[in-house]
Amino acid sequence: MKSNLSNAEVNYLRTELFDTVYETMEDGALIHGIDYVEGHSIAGIWHSSNRVGDNFLKRREAFLWILERLLKEGRIKLHKNGVFLELPIEAQIEVFRRAWPNSDKPYPNHPDADFYLWFFDSECPAGIAWRREDGSYEIAD
Repeated sequence: MKSNLSNAEVNYLRTELFDTVYETMEDGALIHGIDYVEGHSIAGIWHSSNRVGDNFLKRREAFLWILERLLKEGRIKLHKNGVFLELPIEAQIEVFRRAWPNSDKPYPNHPDADFYLWFFDSECPAGIAWRREDGSYEIAD
């Protein structure tokens, strides 16, 4: 995965979100960091990106790295208004990169608005659907 994150940052995200077991369920299922956002909207992935700190551009790169990994693992699909994007994964990531606001304050008329709102704005290129156990996908937004 091409990323503007350092190797150390990628390794940290991989370890914290995908490799470290945080809980073991009674049925033996293992819970990793990323599993805590499963079923949540795409803003949950943005929340997970804070593992690299508060720098907006670093968080964007972490978000895109996490998104790409989940897409490649088949755990999520991206959709716009319920229609799944039929682009190669790299192109889907590029769509997000191009649409991404220039700052964490994308609403100049509402400077106190939280960045999370952007994920529910029409300017956001897609929402996510999580894969269910039966292989179907459930839209989370």
